[in-house]
Amino acid sequence: MRLSDYLTTHFYNTNELCHALNIDADQLDTWQQQSIFPKPSYCIKSQLSCSSYSGLYECEEYDDYYPRGCVNWGQGLIKQKIESSSNAFNYFAQQYTASLSKLAQQGFSFNEELFGCEIDEHLQQVWQQFLCSKYGVLTQNCLIDEIVCVDIGRLLVDDITELRTKGSLNQQERTQLHPAMKLLNKALGHGAEHEKQHTLRARYIDALILKYDLSIK
Repeated sequence: MRLSDYLTTHFYNTNELCHALNIDADQLDTWQQQSIFPKPSYCIKSQLSCSSYSGLYECEEYDDYYPRGCVNWGQGLIKQKIESSSNAFNYFAQQYTASLSKLAQQGFSFNEELFGCEIDEHLQQVWQQFLCSKYGVLTQNCLIDEIVCVDIGRLLVDDITELRTKGSLNQQERTQLHPAMKLLNKALGHGAEHEKQHTLRARYIDALILKYDLSIK
């Protein structure tokens, strides 16, 4: 799939995002300056050469692309009337911890030690990664539920497989690994063609399926 096709299929450009949120580009820029809305996941610079009956025309065009889940985030900002980064972070943290609780209720077992730091410190790290649109590239839609699934799925996989270094897994480990990989499978993006070999999906799903002869169905 061409990069342009991939972006138009899975992302909104600036105009589409603003239309979906009923805001203008100035409002979007203000949100980003206030550190309450993610930066674009992809910034495209196109060199265009147009040939027509009128002759040859060349120009450069620029466009930004945002994951479609950013609409949910923007709608939340509007509904909650959030205008400060501290309030946006609190709103993000509430949704993140609520998603953690849902996973715990579904039987996923994890503790703060898996994060390698206190939960508050981890939330600050994830918030900054959310704002710089790291998760806009890693996940399918940059929804907070997806972000939590990626974070917990990776932590569990790394814990079970000793950072993906174990040569083989026993039956108990395979049983534990399966739901963690299913979490990742439903949340991780597939990546543009030029990124596929370096994506988390390639490292945490494709490579482990081959290494341990797994299925995630």
